[in-house]
Amino acid sequence: MKKVMLGLLSLSLLLLSGCALLEETTNSLNYAEEATAYVNDLNNFLEKASTLEADELRTELKNLQTTITDFIDIDPPAIAEDIHQELKSRSEQLLDTTNNLMDQGEITVEQITDTELYRTIENIQSLQNQIEQLEL
Repeated sequence: MKKVMLGLLSLSLLLLSGCALLEETTNSLNYAEEATAYVNDLNNFLEKASTLEADELRTELKNLQTTITDFIDIDPPAIAEDIHQELKSRSEQLLDTTNNLMDQGEITVEQITDTELYRTIENIQSLQNQIEQLEL
């Protein structure tokens, strides 16, 4: 009887550890998808920014700020903590830049291209390969 109970207990522990591994893998995939969507949103902003008028640019910059803040607040899975910290750090720089632009009043395309905004987004884009590794 003890052997049966011990066997059932061992099997239960094995299943639970397998469930934890599956959950961590799922969380990793979900995070990778969110991070990829975030980088794509940044790319889309860069592509659209050069064609927008001042009012539209201000609106898109506000939307970008919301996107950045939402991403910074994500709770990453353990396997993605390092990459998220790097993305968070660069995103905070990007948020500071967008805040400074918003504080200047009217926003022009030239102001955006002459700030750290483009370079910071490019730095974030450079992390895309590491994000893709989380999906494996």
